[in-house]
Amino acid sequence: MYEFQNKKLDHYLTIGASTRFATVKGQAYGDLAASFSNYGQKGVDVFAPGFEIYNSVPQSEYMELQGTSMAAPMVTGAAALLRSYFPKLSMKEIKDILLTTATSYKGSQQTKPGEDTPIDFGTLSVTGGVINLPAAVKAAIALEATK
Repeated sequence: MYEFQNKKLDHYLTIGASTRFATVKGQAYGDLAASFSNYGQKGVDVFAPGFEIYNSVPQSEYMELQGTSMAAPMVTGAAALLRSYFPKLSMKEIKDILLTTATSYKGSQQTKPGEDTPIDFGTLSVTGGVINLPAAVKAAIALEATK
């Protein structure tokens, strides 16, 4: 264990990968959390799209990719957008905005990643939600107005 792991990192986020399948036709529960995603009520802060992401690849090509390596840049991009439009906000404030404005799916039965069993999506991350950039922008506008 490294020394920094014993300290709370205020600007650090752990991201899970979500899909677009909050509900699945003919199924009592959805597949919102990607089957390959990390998860945990203490270990993952929030989910972001990480499934079927059309992305650039070498040789000027494009392809559909998936993974938390697709979800994490979604959150990074959201944070960068907020920082660029709202420079008075600190990165801690931006982090808090992203977490508090995430669309909550607490109480929603979803497939547990890596299994075929339903679980409350609220138990898969700290927020129990998926990043919501329009809501984050509205919250940033309101917070910046108070500064």
